Amino acid sequence: MSRTTTRRTAATAAATAAATLLVLSGATAATAAAAAAPLSGAEATVAVGARGAVPVVSPDGGTAYVAVTEADNTSTVKAVDTQSGAVTARLALGTLQWGAHPALSPDGSRLYVLDGQRLSVVDTATLTLRATLTLPDQPRPAGWAAGSTSGLAFSPDGSTLYVSQSGPTAYRQNGQSRILAFATAQQAFTTSVQIPAPYVGAPAARPGTADVYVGTSQGVVHVSAAATAPAVAATVRGTATNLDYNLAFTPDGKRLFGLAELGTGASTIIDPATDTVTSTFQAAGSGDTLENPQVSADGTRLYLADSNYGTTTASVLALDTATGAPVPADGAGDLDEDSLTGLALGPDGHTFYVGGTVGQTANLQIVAH
Repeated sequence: MSRTTTRRTAATAAATAAATLLVLSGATAATAAAAAAPLSGAEATVAVGARGAVPVVSPDGGTAYVAVTEADNTSTVKAVDTQSGAVTARLALGTLQWGAHPALSPDGSRLYVLDGQRLSVVDTATLTLRATLTLPDQPRPAGWAAGSTSGLAFSPDGSTLYVSQSGPTAYRQNGQSRILAFATAQQAFTTSVQIPAPYVGAPAARPGTADVYVGTSQGVVHVSAAATAPAVAATVRGTATNLDYNLAFTPDGKRLFGLAELGTGASTIIDPATDTVTSTFQAAGSGDTLENPQVSADGTRLYLADSNYGTTTASVLALDTATGAPVPADGAGDLDEDSLTGLALGPDGHTFYVGGTVGQTANLQIVAH
């Protein structure tokens, strides 16, 4: 029996037992509360395309939206029913430009997909394209190419979508990167902030504030929106050598995790109140590439996608956010994919939505933990 089948059987048995207990108890209030709670995904492995699968999940847990590339190099979005595992809708966005980065609005009504210089706005109710926008041209010398885009992040209130873009390039030359702000109500780019580094990762918005952080080739950079116009407030000392491109905040905004890009496994915990590194931890062994950090709603667990290059297994690691110590029982090992390309934590707090590739097929794997 495969890992997915085994865990699906266990999940079904647990759900059946819970439902029986609820009927026997006649707990009407509990029934109402359960109905209002976010859905947990049913374990499955769903083929969604050829490569580059990156999932996000609706606030009610009922639908996973997967940005994926088809065999003909078309960038698409697939809607997957998390209960049945069925692909219910497909939307083509055009030829892949660079690499797709999806972000779902806090209310779940809009999906934004960044690919190169293209930002697509998708109505999730109908999975139809509402708008396609081109990023404002990046200032650069004649003959230089615009920098690659690397990610999206919503402000806590959903009014602003932040876009990160590496610096323009020429032969053996690089300019400075930038963060763009996109107003979701006006559907327009409103401002940009130059970042003092040529390469950037995906941005991370700090909960409870309008500030945004981004990992760069020169360290983790804090962009403050407290002034009249957004501006760089600080670069966190001690983060440049690790190249902490992958960032994740705890829900209270009091801790920021930076994951090393160099494959050393070393990572940092940052206090955003002072923009200092408070501790370092070894999330995995040397050579592992850790990506797509997710923090649990209660702030106690940090989840990481680990492709375990050089081995035959990919996994989701779970770490204690207070100490950085591994918590193997809360992770997921021996996944069906050879390499991982995306990870989302379901709103129920107990389902992983994993994007990855096996052979010539991209999967969405739904895993209970």
